[in-house]
Amino acid sequence: MQSLNLKAKVDANGKLSLQLPKALANQELDLVIVYQEIIQTKSEDLHDVVDNFYGCLSDDPILLEEQTKQEIA
Repeated sequence: MQSLNLKAKVDANGKLSLQLPKALANQELDLVIVYQEIIQTKSEDLHDVVDNFYGCLSDDPILLEEQTKQEIA
């Protein structure tokens, strides 16, 4: 028994197209489909938050003091 892991999208009619490797062509297979719904996150909300903060520190630059390097022999 072998497994194949993939992500796929089911169309509006509930149809799923599945394409297997050519090495399996003309063979009879016993398939088991186990599925888990993928929860979609609202990535545009994150982009809105980042956009709101973009450039907020332009008048307050981060300054670092120069550190002296010590060589260890």
